[in-house]
Amino acid sequence: MTSFEKFHPVLTAHLTLDWLTQTPVKSIDDLFSKPSITTAKAEKMPSKILDTVKEINHIMRRVMNGKELTWGITDSNSEVFVGIISLRGFEETTKHGSIEFIIDQDHSECLAEVVERTVRFAQDHFNFDQLSITFTNASSQTQKDLTGLGFKMIQANQFNISI
Repeated sequence: MTSFEKFHPVLTAHLTLDWLTQTPVKSIDDLFSKPSITTAKAEKMPSKILDTVKEINHIMRRVMNGKELTWGITDSNSEVFVGIISLRGFEETTKHGSIEFIIDQDHSECLAEVVERTVRFAQDHFNFDQLSITFTNASSQTQKDLTGLGFKMIQANQFNISI
């Protein structure tokens, strides 16, 4: 199994993706109380800062055990924390992975850039044939962003891309 330790930071033109431990806990906790764009599995957000700390520790254990890749997303110019993105599916016997995220709605313009980089990262480093993103309720802008990246809506609020 590939060690995930080397997979940070990951850069895009405007964003830095790094371990959650590189982001102040208060910034992560604040994200959970803001209006956001979120996938279905990322909707369970802690309501207390101690729960946020526990969740960060749990996520980082999963990363270090090769079960998921999760990064905090920071604007590279302003250093503002804008969200969290995960690549999952490493425990599956199929070659189907998923992308989960929570992005501050005030930074919705980052969605396409960070998802595109995550898809490219999965193509470059792993053997996934397909990635999926599932929402409880995807906005029309989110749908447009994903289809613009090559995702296809396979049913309401579920998008797949072959890689």
